Amino acid sequence: MKKEFNYKQIGKTVGILLAGLFLGWLFFGGSAREDATDIDQHIEETHTDEEGNIVYTCSMHPQIRQNEPGNCPICGMELIPVDQEEQDETVFTMTEAAVKLAEIQTTRVERRIPKLEVRLPGRIAADERRISSITAQFPGRIEELFVDFTGTYVEEGEKLATIYSPELISAQQELLEAARNKQTNPGLYESTRRKLRLWGLPESEIHRIESSGEVSDTLPIVATRSGYVTQKNVDAKDYVDEGTVMYKVADLSTLWVLFDVYETDIGAIDQGDSVDFTVRSYPGKTFEAKITYVDPFIDPESRTARVRAEVENAGGELKPDMLARGTVSGTADEGERLVVPTSAVMWTGKRSVVFVRQPDAEVPSFEPRLVTLGQRAGGYYVIKEGLEEGEQVVTHGNFKLDSAAQLADNLSMMNREPGNKINRAGDGHEDMEEQETARSKQIDSQAEISGTVAEVPQAFRDQLKQAIGEYLNLKDALVEANSEEASQQAERFLSQLENVDMSLLDAAPRDRWRKLLEKLNQEAGQLAGQDELDSQREAFFPVSETLVKSVQEFGIEGMLYYQYCPMALGGDGAYWLSEEEEIRNPYLSEKMRDCGEIIQEIKN
Repeated sequence: MKKEFNYKQIGKTVGILLAGLFLGWLFFGGSAREDATDIDQHIEETHTDEEGNIVYTCSMHPQIRQNEPGNCPICGMELIPVDQEEQDETVFTMTEAAVKLAEIQTTRVERRIPKLEVRLPGRIAADERRISSITAQFPGRIEELFVDFTGTYVEEGEKLATIYSPELISAQQELLEAARNKQTNPGLYESTRRKLRLWGLPESEIHRIESSGEVSDTLPIVATRSGYVTQKNVDAKDYVDEGTVMYKVADLSTLWVLFDVYETDIGAIDQGDSVDFTVRSYPGKTFEAKITYVDPFIDPESRTARVRAEVENAGGELKPDMLARGTVSGTADEGERLVVPTSAVMWTGKRSVVFVRQPDAEVPSFEPRLVTLGQRAGGYYVIKEGLEEGEQVVTHGNFKLDSAAQLADNLSMMNREPGNKINRAGDGHEDMEEQETARSKQIDSQAEISGTVAEVPQAFRDQLKQAIGEYLNLKDALVEANSEEASQQAERFLSQLENVDMSLLDAAPRDRWRKLLEKLNQEAGQLAGQDELDSQREAFFPVSETLVKSVQEFGIEGMLYYQYCPMALGGDGAYWLSEEEEIRNPYLSEKMRDCGEIIQEIKN
């Protein structure tokens, strides 16, 4: 009875289903058949593998390929069939939902007259025309010192020391004798007075000797200019010869700022241009100077020219030997040029990567493309090759696209030779040994192309390693969310960069390091000038990217881990270097300290 009862239940269920299908056809007029036809047609237009199975992928991670529907193992989004029309493997297709989730924004490539900005490293120096040397005009012995250390401010005519000299005593006696006979021999009288003036005696002292009729054993040495004592070369009881430099006094009310301009930028600099510059001692404050001299010669070693600017320093804020970072703004002589926002460029040098949205695609599609960069023009880069006016480039969310490109072994910042399976992520069918071999070959080939690994001396690598040590301390400060310590570590990193001696390098690697150093100084300087943790973390990202290039090209002893978190910086994703395999995220340490993965091991 029980078995018969089950059969009856099954029969009833089948009957209800058939009735439902009939009613559906009755009420909807066969629309179910049309929907089925659409589905069949879509399946026919999707990509299948060799066995005829439909291939599914993720719109955010196109490297994922599965033979059945489901969710993406990386981000959890629903997989979609791969369109058969997707002939160009370099193009990423996404759903509208994925575009919104990635917060992708685009900007039109336009033609305009670029406002150029030339960035100049430099330092503060005393105006050489305002430096006075106080020398001994006659041999003698220093009896007393009234200014006995450097840095003292003195007024013009102020007594610095006293000196005893037999020749000076004889000159005083000659003055007294000539004064008694000045009516009969006025020429001799004027001659003796002139002699004392030439020896540096002030007119008041000469008048005192003449009016008192007494010869002094010692006479004062006075400042000939108001300013700060920068050198003191004598002590009490020292003997000096004629011409001995005893003091140097510098007037610092006007200073020089000495900038180095690269050969490629010298055409944008003219005498009379204004230059805005900053110094580390006053974060956020900008000073203005005027260029008064451009060196007519290029240094054959550094390929730079020296540019001199003058700045008023009445308040005394600026000090000689402070490091400065200047910017000169101007317009390009070539007229209108193609430009894109700097945020659109995944910077890897003169040849960089941008992501271009395909205009005629039915679904959002993006193509990674190599472009040739010109000069930076304010918030824009001049584009020499690779883009056309009117194309749409990604200006926000491009790091997510670049990360997907790396995983898909596509053109990206870290993969300039797509198709070599170096970065393709696990779909379960790749041979891991082959991937590691390919990765090693790529690293070796990059080193061979740059020629730096063999040419860089060990002393330079050791100095670079010291700078990286300060960078790692900076990273740890961000992990601990200590903004004050991060700012201090950024300053130490900058100071350590100054100790890296580029003269150890040959011409080609030296030129490359100079460009990387300029970026590091600029980027780390921006971080050091911030006191908010979020701003520091945002500035930490470009420092990390430039330092990664430095390590890859020049090499250091030991192992470093190139790590990445897709959730950092508001979901844009960010990279950093670590000496530990353990993930300690400097961008999200309070919420997601372990968010990230190792994308490359850098070992030399």
